[in-house]
Amino acid sequence: MKKLVFTFSAIALLVACAPKTTEVIEKVETVENEKTIDFPSGEIAEGDYLFSEHCGKCHDLPKIDKYSEQKWRGIVPAMAKEAKLDAPQENKILQYVLWKKTL
Repeated sequence: MKKLVFTFSAIALLVACAPKTTEVIEKVETVENEKTIDFPSGEIAEGDYLFSEHCGKCHDLPKIDKYSEQKWRGIVPAMAKEAKLDAPQENKILQYVLWKKTL
């Protein structure tokens, strides 16, 4: 009788300690209407970096779609002067902002 109890106990212990083999299924949903944005390389990517690094130092970054293209063409030069950015940096930020508005 002791052997029988010991055997069942040993089997129960082994079963309890065995790794679980349940399969994890990950559900991935895709949204058909979602726009895929390919971030460009080059000057626009540099403009993104400059925008976040320089503009974000003094104040919260503005929502790009908050202002019109014409307004941005006035804001960027004024802020570039305040941030002591050179003309190429200013141009890259402006290119980035105008590109981002088209999305």
